[in-house]
Amino acid sequence: MDKKTFKYASEFAIQMYLSRYQLLQQADLEICGKDFLKNHPPYHIYFILRRSKLKLGREYCIKNNNSIEFKYIIHEQNEEHERKLPITINAKEYDFHTEYPCNCLYVKKKNNPYSDRYKLAMLVDDYHKTSNEVEPLLDLEVLYIGQAFGENGERTAVDRLDSHSTLQKIYSETMQKKPDSEIWILLALFEQKNISIINGFTSMSQENKNDDFTRLVNFHNGANQLSEKQMINLTEAALIKTFLPKYNKEYKDTFPNPAHSSYSEYYHLDINSIDVEMDMAEARRWLYSDSKPRGINKDGLIMPYCQHAHFYFINDKNRYKLFNYEYLGTSK
Repeated sequence: MDKKTFKYASEFAIQMYLSRYQLLQQADLEICGKDFLKNHPPYHIYFILRRSKLKLGREYCIKNNNSIEFKYIIHEQNEEHERKLPITINAKEYDFHTEYPCNCLYVKKKNNPYSDRYKLAMLVDDYHKTSNEVEPLLDLEVLYIGQAFGENGERTAVDRLDSHSTLQKIYSETMQKKPDSEIWILLALFEQKNISIINGFTSMSQENKNDDFTRLVNFHNGANQLSEKQMINLTEAALIKTFLPKYNKEYKDTFPNPAHSSYSEYYHLDINSIDVEMDMAEARRWLYSDSKPRGINKDGLIMPYCQHAHFYFINDKNRYKLFNYEYLGTSK
């Protein structure tokens, strides 16, 4: 193929990657309040998710000498899928029981009047983190993505979820239309990584050589650095455009667009593109939606439990696009 000449040899991108998260339910926030997360970083991005409901089976407890096995059920519309949860423990020292709706396990050490309460879903999630089992029925469907920041980062996702009309609407409609499911919340912390590409195979107009070098120096000196508020706004918009959640309205049809007031400023920062990455490999759960199915990523990039998307902020045909191999210098 013929070599194509580009305006610059270097291009810059910003990657926003999921660095930390908490998966919980609204009741966890109500019971523990903000003290639950006081030792965690401020989560400004949140996902409202849906997945299949779990309950312990009727004969749920099978004791062995040095272990115990619990039987639980995953609901899927009219079907019930039985699964097993093995735990290594001296079963003779403990008593176990459950109460309706059988989604929690109470564990009491013998000769101790007090029981410890464990949410079944949390026990199953912890087990799957360390096992090789794959359970698609417990993947997380993305219904809504939002953010809370305030002027200087004083508001967090927890503050926003204290009174959230869309969350309550999702609960109500789920109870009516999908009673086999339950709602979960993902509190998410995204961090920024700056990416620059300079490729010796790229043909560049010689009159732009000095300008290209200046751009590169400025980028690495932080001239293109986004404020925290800008990062949150941009990340939220990119995530919504990636998953197109059912209950979101903003950004579905307007991102990225230089005419949109919420992020038109980013077009002036000489940023080639933004890349968002949601790596849930530790939890062994896919985040998915109708527009972003499990295991489907752009350009054939597939990583287990990792969703990935990128969006371009350049309109100049003489600028090559990152992530689609135009920087190799061949025309397409």
